Amino acid sequence: MSRASLTRRGLLAVGATIPFSGCLGMLTGMAGNNVPSSVPADLTHESLGVATDEDSIDIVTDGELTLVYFFATWCGPCEPQLETLHEIREEYDPETLSMRAISPEDDEELVADYWADNDVDWPGAIDPESDLHSEFGVSVYPSLVLVDPDGDVRWSTSGTADFDEITDQIDSELESA
Repeated sequence: MSRASLTRRGLLAVGATIPFSGCLGMLTGMAGNNVPSSVPADLTHESLGVATDEDSIDIVTDGELTLVYFFATWCGPCEPQLETLHEIREEYDPETLSMRAISPEDDEELVADYWADNDVDWPGAIDPESDLHSEFGVSVYPSLVLVDPDGDVRWSTSGTADFDEITDQIDSELESA
């Protein structure tokens, strides 16, 4: 077997696993996320204008917990994750669990259309300069970060998480508060 065929096979094997492991962003995600133990509680960002008319949104909210969803419109696993987040939204009232979404893309219209096409009813933002991504240490899509009103990170995960995994974490944090 030639060295070139091994290289091609290796690349094909890596390429075949990407859809199952979450989107790797700009290859920086290959090492995974590096979520800190806390983020600034006063983080705000320019609103995408979805689900709110506000010019900016609080990323960490006054709700008991905030679930921050990092996604991209081109990310295959992000769409099924979004379906699960719809179920999560139905499970908790917005004062108990606020939800925010952040995309690394710079095309506001594309992301707003994606949001509308998926009937999402929580605020979103785009972060083309990756400021929020850096604050949260996120480089893998999809990713979820659960924070309290003080900005303390209570839980995070990269790749897809199912309904039970997410609700177990939220319930555990609500019970300990």
